[in-house]
Amino acid sequence: MPRSRSAALIAALCLSGVTSAGAGTTGFYRQPAIKGEQIYLVAEGDLWRVGTQGGDAQRLTTHNGLESQPAVSPDGQWLAFTGQYDGGTELYLMPAAGGVPKRLTWEGGGMRVWGFSSAGEVLYTGLDARPGSQLFAIDMKTGQRRALPVGQASDGALSADGKTLYFTRSGLRGDNARQYRGGAIARLWSLDLANRAEAQPLVAEGNNDRRPMPYRADGADGAERIAFLSDRDGTVNLWSVDAKGADPRQHTTYKGWDIRHAAADGSRVVYALGADLYVIDLAKRDAARKLDIALGGDFDQMRERWIKKPQDFLTDTAFAPNGERVLLTARGHLATQGVQQLRRAELPQPVDGRCRKGEFSADNKQVFAFCDFSGEMEVWRFAANGTGKPERITHGAPNATVTQRRELLPSPDGRWLAHSDKEGRIWLTDLKAPAPANTREIARGLLDEPRLHGWSPDGQALAWSMPLRHPDRHQLQLYNMAQGSTHTLTTDRYDSGAAAFSPDGQWLYFASNRNFATTGNPSPWGDRNTGPFFGFRSKLYALALQPGLRSPFAPKDELESATEKKADEQRAEDKKATDKNPTERKPDDKEKKPDAKAGAAKPTIQFEGVAARLHELPVPAGNYRALRVDGKRLWFLDQDLDRKTQLKSIAIDNQGGPADILASDVRDYGLSADGKKLMVVRNQAAGAAPEVLIVEAAPKLPTDLSKLQVRWTDWQIATQPRAEWKQMFADAWRMHRDHFYDSAMHGVDWLAMRAKYEPLVDRLTDRFELAELMAQMVGELGALHSQVAPGDIRPAPEEPGLAGLGARFSRAPDGWRIDAIYAADPELPAEASPLAAPSVGLKVGDVITTVNGRPTADAPHLLELLRGQAGRQVLIEARQAGRSVLRIVTPVAQTRENQLRYNDWRFSRARAVEAAGQGRIGYVHLRAMGAADIADFVREFYAATDRDGLIIDVRYNNGGNIDSWILEKLLRRAWAFWQPRSPGGAGVYANMQNVYRGHTVVLMNEDTYSDGETFAEGFKRLKLGPVIGKRSSGAGVWLSDGNRLIDNGIMRAAESGQVDAEGRFLIEGIGVTPDIEVDNPPRATAMGQDAQLDAALAELKRRIAAEPVKEVKPGPYLRPVRP
Repeated sequence: MPRSRSAALIAALCLSGVTSAGAGTTGFYRQPAIKGEQIYLVAEGDLWRVGTQGGDAQRLTTHNGLESQPAVSPDGQWLAFTGQYDGGTELYLMPAAGGVPKRLTWEGGGMRVWGFSSAGEVLYTGLDARPGSQLFAIDMKTGQRRALPVGQASDGALSADGKTLYFTRSGLRGDNARQYRGGAIARLWSLDLANRAEAQPLVAEGNNDRRPMPYRADGADGAERIAFLSDRDGTVNLWSVDAKGADPRQHTTYKGWDIRHAAADGSRVVYALGADLYVIDLAKRDAARKLDIALGGDFDQMRERWIKKPQDFLTDTAFAPNGERVLLTARGHLATQGVQQLRRAELPQPVDGRCRKGEFSADNKQVFAFCDFSGEMEVWRFAANGTGKPERITHGAPNATVTQRRELLPSPDGRWLAHSDKEGRIWLTDLKAPAPANTREIARGLLDEPRLHGWSPDGQALAWSMPLRHPDRHQLQLYNMAQGSTHTLTTDRYDSGAAAFSPDGQWLYFASNRNFATTGNPSPWGDRNTGPFFGFRSKLYALALQPGLRSPFAPKDELESATEKKADEQRAEDKKATDKNPTERKPDDKEKKPDAKAGAAKPTIQFEGVAARLHELPVPAGNYRALRVDGKRLWFLDQDLDRKTQLKSIAIDNQGGPADILASDVRDYGLSADGKKLMVVRNQAAGAAPEVLIVEAAPKLPTDLSKLQVRWTDWQIATQPRAEWKQMFADAWRMHRDHFYDSAMHGVDWLAMRAKYEPLVDRLTDRFELAELMAQMVGELGALHSQVAPGDIRPAPEEPGLAGLGARFSRAPDGWRIDAIYAADPELPAEASPLAAPSVGLKVGDVITTVNGRPTADAPHLLELLRGQAGRQVLIEARQAGRSVLRIVTPVAQTRENQLRYNDWRFSRARAVEAAGQGRIGYVHLRAMGAADIADFVREFYAATDRDGLIIDVRYNNGGNIDSWILEKLLRRAWAFWQPRSPGGAGVYANMQNVYRGHTVVLMNEDTYSDGETFAEGFKRLKLGPVIGKRSSGAGVWLSDGNRLIDNGIMRAAESGQVDAEGRFLIEGIGVTPDIEVDNPPRATAMGQDAQLDAALAELKRRIAAEPVKEVKPGPYLRPVRP
């Protein structure tokens, strides 16, 4: 690329939608490869070939799955790539001109193709016995695979003579962050394969340098140089150095547009920039040349598509006040539907629009929803029967920033709409006033988003809850419509919400977390009693909205009986008087309670003193939410400890009966305005559509539900992919604008970023390309936790999944030899490999010769014969010590196989520590920071509380949110000791119970991420011991992970930064710096060494020797003082 070209010209070239190459379509080109006069590329999820001068491209693959990452053999005859022909992503080989693909790997995904060796082996990274990626070479003829002797290699290339391996250590593997400088920064290394010397850095640390491409600077006999991609000038450009890492040369000088993918053939390099491909000859030092490429074909993924399983995209449900219809929101579309054969009314909207949180109006004739038809999420109004055009109700946020809108609540009188937003504000929109003056802000939360609960029956009060002082404790508030005032009903001592008004306007029911009775063992004594657990915190309460009301749940007493008798006598007198004067009775007069008629005048709420008129309901504690009241019963959702949700109700009386369970596995429910009908949405089996019912508001479901089901699973939604892609791009941009923790967007002009990348949407041909485009855009913010993943992609045909035996194999003359059986804790048989089961009895070195009677010798891989067999008994024949044996084994699914492989590495560390520490040092490895990991911590940490030393290994930790639990346990101290009478001579035990008194170190590396880093930083700052290893990734800004696009695609945004007591941001973009820096050298690591673990052991031994854990010996027993 000429150095004089401006960024604006580059952008113009990237955005060009017109091509001179034939009459085809200009696409979005990715992952190019080059050989001779041919370039191979990825577009529309397929592989294509085009000449180095551009022109009309030829499609090489047509499979529905994704084919990507092409690499060409040295002779130009073969193309290696990853594909999904057989289900998961694997490595394939096909003739470069096109042909039938041949499968090379059986690994279940996780690989990337990088090129070929001069001997014809395919170089790729995949999974191995160690965590992280491993560089492999696989023979394209025999399928024999060998691991190259380097650890932590994320890509690689061999020199022309095959004697030197150039590779990249680390680098971001999922995040999108330009100019990243955290611990996982990519760096080029080289390894001399001719000797046993350790690999050496090729370039200095401090920049992201990756994708080495060796070439001869002056032809075949010239000196070797290594081209690579680097962001050392702020933008990813093409650079080169000599074989010793000296003489750096910059070959492109782009500003603002990063080179994304590159591949070389000798000194010629093809690379992707924006949506286009460029070719440059580094030896000639020519300017880069943009290729005009046209794609031909039917572009099936750009045609209108029908979504035939809307249940996969269902986001919201709402119930009509008259109890006749349900409002469904799926794939951003709205439809109303009744039971049985009633017509489904699909509400009209633009093809590039998305709607959320729809609600019916009080008269059932209209629907309100948040929709982005204007470019922002505004409130729109639709006719509920699907006729007419939608009408925009709101126009931005008066005197405030525009942001994501959250909840919507129409008033029962049809006049008002209450709605909330991401900034914690509550808005009130007058439906009878013109926009934009129709909307005003009525409340603002200080710490989190508010929750709208409901209107009073007459629409004169609105209930919500929001945190006012503590982020985890919502306080219940009432808004007085007449006075425009807000009244706080609960304190910040407890989390309160889920409020609902009684139909007579006398009571406000709500749930509050005020119960702290322990669940399970209430004592700190006992093995692994880590602390009290309060599993059922919610209680139900009622506030009397007028003074003097008696709770309908209050037990009968003599005063109530006298009052009821007097009321009965008065009603009898009134009836007698009416009977004497029948003309005073109106024709439609019927005996009924005065408040039963809908719309009857309701008593005025007496706000003064309302918080003191609190009553607790006689209902056991639970986990309650979503209260509704029909006058006779109080309805609510209750979640058990297994997170299963039931819809329950209690009679509003003083009989004290238990709650009735209407339904289980409930996803949502609603109550009609007259309290007579219920909408119940309950989950079905995995993959099945939720069941939607409209039933009578009775304690139990009827036996026959066939006529009460809402027929919605036959709903089919027509979509226009390119219009959806535009909507999703805009939505992704808005999500980051509204969720990113820094409202100044790290100083990036976010509007300019949209203008920069959005035109490229017109170049897209499939959903993967949209994900890559959005990744480029969010990468401008330079933050981690910025992963992007496609949602609804073109499905590949379902094939039988891989299954494994928890072992590694290699080919033998008569079958497949067992090279290793993954080890696990022998005291946990359920964690063992299938081949390690006592009933199997196979060992390393045995050869499996048949699977279910089929010979394995001719199979391309043993796992081919195990496809579809996960969880099923399989008969294998094996050669063991010269004899043939038959065994029944049960293979496991690929995900479980991966876990077994990882656990083998973890268990090997634990065994090494046990041996080296001679039983005095414990070991805990945390793979992540979630529910399974706290279980691992409890299992391993408390088993080591009597040790003198402890290693907590958070290398490769993927993050989560349990750091505080672990740090709290490590902070516990023994301040006293119990000495029981012990004839057997048992020693003392500590108070605090289950406390650890020894020395502790933490192991961390470049792949320690997110909460793994927070734990390491907290360990350092709390001075619990040294952190050993390498600087961590730098993902210090956390997120709620709730952002989902219209097709369920992931668009993560970093939301919550972390600062120290002085206000300095922690971890983000830099990582946690170890107290003792120790690297695991690439070659030594590949050979099985673990220098970091060795350093941790040495440090603990030093500390134990210098400051041994003091043995506590009780002194003389106390004796009474006698005179």
